[in-house]
Amino acid sequence: MSKKLLLTSLVFALVVGSLIGCTPTKVELKTVTMVTDSGGVDDKSFNQSAWEGLETFGDANKDKVKVNYIESSTADDYAPNLTASVTEGAGLTWAVGYMMAQQLQDAAANNPDVQFGIIDWAPETADEALENVSYVTFKEHEGSFLVGLIAGLTTKSNNVGFVGGMSGGLIKKFEVGFCAGVKTVNPDAKVQIEYAEDWGNLDKGEQIATTMINNGADVVYHAAGGTGIGVAAACNNNQVHFIGVDVDQSELTQYTLTSMLKRVDTAVKTVSGEWLADEFEGKKIQALGLKEDGVGYVYDPAKISDEIKAIVSDYEAKVKAGELSIPSTQEELDAYLAGLK
Repeated sequence: MSKKLLLTSLVFALVVGSLIGCTPTKVELKTVTMVTDSGGVDDKSFNQSAWEGLETFGDANKDKVKVNYIESSTADDYAPNLTASVTEGAGLTWAVGYMMAQQLQDAAANNPDVQFGIIDWAPETADEALENVSYVTFKEHEGSFLVGLIAGLTTKSNNVGFVGGMSGGLIKKFEVGFCAGVKTVNPDAKVQIEYAEDWGNLDKGEQIATTMINNGADVVYHAAGGTGIGVAAACNNNQVHFIGVDVDQSELTQYTLTSMLKRVDTAVKTVSGEWLADEFEGKKIQALGLKEDGVGYVYDPAKISDEIKAIVSDYEAKVKAGELSIPSTQEELDAYLAGLK
């Protein structure tokens, strides 16, 4: 072999060797998984908001994390879906909804090295909070109070409706806050109340709302997840005002007056970011209201007059300043209404 050929071969070998040594190491992405409640990920409400927040977080950190979801059809799916999330390698698992509180606590206790987050539930005492769980709740009664003010000032029939999903403490906060708002500005107004006892029954939602409308309601507010799509359909068919929940639901009907915003998306995105940055706080319990920008409402000047907006803004400022406390239970509502007389 000539010296020139030998030299060329040696150089080639060195170059190839150096390239092999520089082959980039594949980065293993961390995983965040969200388990929906029985409403499903496309309920145009609560679950969808959580997923949108997680998607935004994932898009902003594509080189570090992957996100996905597991849908639950019934309550029987909650425990196995949470277990599946852990088994499939999620470092952070979100449980969306208070209905899987016990299943979440069990999963977290059985997997102390894995982090969890839950929306809309927290233990009654700090002693019950687990080191690997972040608990996020909202002051839904405060946001519902604002849309109640709008409903009370907008109704022409002095008759409005509230449709709940599943009866219980959480949705009661929506109902109570809404009633307080309506009665604050319109004490003569009637508030019709009914629960579907289902998060995903569109027909039931439409049936309940239609009955309310036939009984005189010209504004209907819902806190019923996917069932609320049926409520919107009834309002659309009868050309009466619809008030959405959790996200801006104006796409459901042209008669949407406003929507009570619940920033589930922001909460999921924020806590997930803390987890990715190794700043996750276990045992942390948050209650996000107007002051924390955790709840609010959609303002459309084409639907809400300047006069109504000014009144709502005044009450909102009082709540944020701690000058006005909004009731969240029936007992508190009764006392609040008695104080208005």
